[in-house]
Formats: sequence, structure tokens, C-alpha cells
Amino acid sequence: VGQLSSTDEQRTEVFVNPYTGKIIGERISDKTLIGMLLELHYSLMAGETGTIIVGIAAFLMCILTITGLVLWPGWRKLIAGFKIKLDAHPQRANFDIHKVAGIITVVFLFFTGFTGFCWNFYDLTEPIIYAVTFTPKPSELVSKPIPGKSTLGLTEQLKIANAALPGAVTKSIYFPDKPEDALQIRMKLPQDSSDYGDSNVYLDQYSGEVLRVDNALKMRLGSRVLNSFTPLHYGTFGGLPTRILYVFVGLAPLILFLTGFLMYLYRHWTKRPIKNNIYTTSN
Repeated sequence: VGQLSSTDEQRTEVFVNPYTGKIIGERISDKTLIGMLLELHYSLMAGETGTIIVGIAAFLMCILTITGLVLWPGWRKLIAGFKIKLDAHPQRANFDIHKVAGIITVVFLFFTGFTGFCWNFYDLTEPIIYAVTFTPKPSELVSKPIPGKSTLGLTEQLKIANAALPGAVTKSIYFPDKPEDALQIRMKLPQDSSDYGDSNVYLDQYSGEVLRVDNALKMRLGSRVLNSFTPLHYGTFGGLPTRILYVFVGLAPLILFLTGFLMYLYRHWTKRPIKNNIYTTSN
């Protein structure tokens, strides 16, 4: 089934039979359950303000993962760092759950937070990524309108793209919003691990001239880093096993927040003093 998505605020999606051209369904993406959950996830359904808040929260999560890693008691005694004593005092059991859940998920949580922060502040972080990787930022591509000539047909555009990147399969086509914008065709090579492909062919929408080819297997470091954000954030880099793992990674922040909050309450509101410091490692 072919899928066409608009770029307006409502993101209307139309589903088309690719053989007959018949429209078989349509919907407003942002009104679907997945669409609403996605908007809640990255912007709290609060527009640009929500996007900034979530971006800051993601950055703070990165800091918490680093400080938590430094404070992990397993550095002093490895076995104790992975031990949970559920039959101990509730305060000790709570601390054990916090330290084990944290150390198991720390790397995944850091990269999830880092990629989320970079996405929500993309205009800020993109040039920084290119700078620290010593990668020149790709130049803006433009089409040259030809008086009296319309844009090339889709069949011709795809033919040119296939010739520019042999062996690749077309995954998405991004039609230009403006007369001077380039046409972007996203493609997937057989060796590409991404579900939707990270290769792109950019065409002049009038002449069909190939303006640039981004081969995912030959990209420079900065572009590879940016392309790695999606599999790192969604957990798709290892196939089905890491997708399942990320279900539990997604629950980790809630577990860490609850156990951390209880640790705060125990530390600041417990009236009876505790003789032994349970936050020191023991057998």
C-alpha cells in the first residue's frame, strides 16, 4: 500500500493502491492513538514550549546517568553492585532495586536521553555534531525552475534515482514545498541496517539533474552519527532482541524515579536513626 502524507499541521495521510491508484483510506495522523502518544512523548502536546521542556528533561537524564554511574556501589565490590536483597529492610531493598536497575540500563538511558535532546534542539546540535566530527555540513540544494516547463514525472524521477544508486530500493519520496527546493528520494541499500534506509538521492525537480547522492555505506562521520540517532533511540540497532530490551529500558526511568524518591523520603523523613549505613556495600 502506498502512503501519502501532507506537511500541514494536521498531517493528513492518504493510503493508495499502488497498482490501481485508488484511494483506500485516509486519516489525520495526529488524531490517531500513536500520533497522540508520539506528540505527548516529544512535546507533551504543548507545541514548541513542550519540545523545549522535553529536550531539557532529556539532557538532565544524561547528567543523572553519568552521576549515577559514578555513585554506583559496584565499583567498590562488583558482586554487591548487582545484588538485590528483597528480604532485607524495605529501605535496603529499595536501594538495591535502584542501583541494579540503574547499572543495567545506564548506557541505553544515556543514549536515549542524548538522542532525544539532540532531536528536540536539532538546530543547535546538528552544527555541533558536524563540528566535533570535523565533517563539513552538506550544502543546501536547490532546483532551477525552467520557464514554461513543469516538473518531471514521478516515473522519470524514480528512474534517475535508481540509476544514481543501483541496487537500492525506494522507501520514501519527499516532494518539494517550494519551486526552488530539491526533490529528495530516500532509499535503502541491501547492506543498510535501517528499516527505512539512510541513503538519499537529491534531484533537480525540473531537469532531473542529480544534485547529490548520500550513500549510507560511504557517508562521512558526522552524517553517520546523525543517522545513528534513530536506531539508538528506538532500540532497532540489534533487531528484535534490542526492541524487546527497550520495552524494559523504557520502564527504567519510572522505576528509578520511584525508588529514588523513596530513597529521598527515607533519608530526610525517617524519624528513627538507622545504626548501620545500608548504602555501603556488604555481602
